[in-house]
Amino acid sequence: MPVAITQTTNNNAFAGFGTQRPDMIGDPGLPGNERSVSRWFNTSAFAPAAPFTIGTSSRNPIRGPGYRNLDLALIRRVPWSVNKALELRTEVFNATNTPPFLALNTQVGSAAFGTITSAGDPRVVQLAVKFLF
Repeated sequence: MPVAITQTTNNNAFAGFGTQRPDMIGDPGLPGNERSVSRWFNTSAFAPAAPFTIGTSSRNPIRGPGYRNLDLALIRRVPWSVNKALELRTEVFNATNTPPFLALNTQVGSAAFGTITSAGDPRVVQLAVKFLF
């Protein structure tokens, strides 16, 4: 997913700019084997823009973490009598237990710039028994 980079100080707010982009001074990409939650992209590729200038960074110069999900459900219906049954159900959410990383810190000047500090739910398993009549 494309991600925008901004900076903590906005020297152009007087001109109606809501956010200010930093200067891009290098390649922000990192090889996949160098990425981690503490350094998702090359943070040294960005520098705060000078006061009263518009930064040279493009709109979405980096890509955030992808999202993969596998949910499974196993259901077994056991007949009880002519019009009654027992349903046994197992549901597994995020079966592969792949961490769904949330938003990157994308503000130049922030202490956590370039890091991922939160993730979604881990694997969840639920069991259910239902009596149908």
